[in-house]
Amino acid sequence: MPAHRALVTDLMWLHRTMPTVSQVKTFDLSELRTVRKACPRRISWAIAFLRAYALTALEFPSLRRTYLTWPWPHLYEHPQTVGNLVVSRQVSSESWLFFAPIADAENFTLDRQQGLLERYQTGPVEEVFKNQVRLAHYPFFVRRLLWWLRFHGSPGKRIKRLGTFAVTTVAGQGVTILDPRAPVTSTLTYGPINEAGQCSVTIAYDHRVMDGKEVAEILIATERIMQTRIVREFHELAQLHRSRSKAA
Repeated sequence: MPAHRALVTDLMWLHRTMPTVSQVKTFDLSELRTVRKACPRRISWAIAFLRAYALTALEFPSLRRTYLTWPWPHLYEHPQTVGNLVVSRQVSSESWLFFAPIADAENFTLDRQQGLLERYQTGPVEEVFKNQVRLAHYPFFVRRLLWWLRFHGSPGKRIKRLGTFAVTTVAGQGVTILDPRAPVTSTLTYGPINEAGQCSVTIAYDHRVMDGKEVAEILIATERIMQTRIVREFHELAQLHRSRSKAA
């Protein structure tokens, strides 16, 4: 297995026993699209979704829970969110998928989260993804042993490595992911935003932790937060940057 595919193979191996179900809702993000476009500071849609989803987790503790099978089946609830963004990078002419954790996203500003994402997107791979690159080059049996220990040994370390949730998308290429998979309780993805400011948002979730009714409520809450709180934060960010420009 080439190193650039090793991590994805390992994560799909971890996911294999998770009974995930997907639910979809169409979001109306027309106002958010307008204020985002007018904001002097570029904030990616992925960060806007991650921020909103982390805030939703304050209302729904299930988004911070993880099903553990060892030493016996039980649920673990993490005190904060850790969102994992899937980031694609070119390494030695090969395309790698890396996983960029953003902890405590419910308390980080959009500007600060975007700065973290830009570091993951442009910083030296050997530095920002040092542990993942090193792990990918380990022999197969060593990687699986380390993943098993991280997955079952310590809930806190498992969350630190894998997150409480994941965000992945290829909307920038005009494509929608239908069945996102990751070894976390929930994975959010979204499709391209159309001319009316609408897009399809999917949450794939571990059915052992949540049920469909709650996930429907989570989708509704996430849309509401994007239409209110995130819109307001874009206005505030735009005003802050204009004030700084005038002061300069």
